[in-house]
Amino acid sequence: MAVVKLYVLLADRGTHNPQNGTLSLLNVGWAVTQLRRHMNQGPAGPGQPLMTAPYVVVVFMEAELGMCNKTLTLEMELLTEDGDVVEIPGPAGAQAVRLEQPIMVPSPPGVPTGFPGHATAMMELPTGLPLPPGIYRWQARVNGKEDDDWSAHFYVAAPPQQATFGFSSPTE
Repeated sequence: MAVVKLYVLLADRGTHNPQNGTLSLLNVGWAVTQLRRHMNQGPAGPGQPLMTAPYVVVVFMEAELGMCNKTLTLEMELLTEDGDVVEIPGPAGAQAVRLEQPIMVPSPPGVPTGFPGHATAMMELPTGLPLPPGIYRWQARVNGKEDDDWSAHFYVAAPPQQATFGFSSPTE
C-alpha cells in the first residue's frame, strides 16, 4: 500500500470541483514570485512586512487500490533552502508554516483491477506570506511519509528598486 505518484504545484488561483475531484487552475507551475506591499496596507512604512502574492498549493495524488477509500492525512510544510521549517509571526508568536488536511482517494469505478485511484487537494494562501527573499519549497507528506520528489520549489525575489530621479550639472 503506497502512494504511487504525488505532484505538488503552485498556481496563482484555483477552484476545486468536489463533484468530480478536478481543479481549475490559473497560472499553474510558476516558480518565481516577487515581494510586494499587501493590498490592505496603507503607505509603505518600516513596520509593514512585504508579502508574496496570494497563491495556492496544489497536490495531485495517484495511489494504489489498497489506499483508496481510506482517509489519509496530507501535510504540507514550507521549508527554506537549507531544509529548515519556515516560521512567520503570529498572534501567539512565531508559527511554523504547515498545512494539514484529510484527503480520500476514491477507487475509480468501472476500471480494471489494479488501476490507481486519483485525488486532488488545494490549499489557498489568500494573502500570500511575509517571506524574506530566498529559495523555498513546499514539502508534502502523506500519513507521515515523504519523498523528495513530493515538493515544489520556488524563489522569492526582492521587490524592484524604486527609480530615483535626479539632475546633475553639466561638467565643463
